[in-house]
Amino acid sequence: MGMLENNHHLVPMMSALERITVDLRDCHPKALLLFGSLARYLAGDPGDHLPNDLDLLVITNNTPFMVMKKDYGCTVELHSFKVERIVGIARSLRYDSRPAALSKLYGRVLAREHAIDIIAAAMMLGPGYGEFGIEQIEINGIVDTRDYSIHQVLTGDRWWGHLCDYAKERRGPFMRFTDKMVHNYDFEG
Repeated sequence: MGMLENNHHLVPMMSALERITVDLRDCHPKALLLFGSLARYLAGDPGDHLPNDLDLLVITNNTPFMVMKKDYGCTVELHSFKVERIVGIARSLRYDSRPAALSKLYGRVLAREHAIDIIAAAMMLGPGYGEFGIEQIEINGIVDTRDYSIHQVLTGDRWWGHLCDYAKERRGPFMRFTDKMVHNYDFEG
């Protein structure tokens, strides 16, 4: 609680985070991730402003409608991914050529008008996401220099760790067929 002692406005967000984590249990999430300004702040990166919302990614096949509608006393941006969607991103990072994987990720940004797929990929790849070719997001034409790989796993550490390892192990398009033949293609979690 050290960082929170001097920042009383963060206490309601931390309380909301605890309540959301409990409320999401009914959805049986594979993982719940905190990302964005609060995750960076808690990791020791104060940024240019104090966090003012909760950015969460929940991976579940049960859409958390009740949590999405509930007022937690602070702004909550809850993104819900089906397991198939996040595993598809990981599989693309693992097997697709980099240009193909990047075009899929950036194409989704245009279709959804949000960079959550790119942020999810950055979280999977870790701080070296730029080496894969993921560029920093631009906001109003200005490059955003924040590290989008910083996150906290609130639930599902083991599952998320396995998924990240799967995504980081680049096999490339030529190994896809071989991996399918030896039953090493699908993510088993």
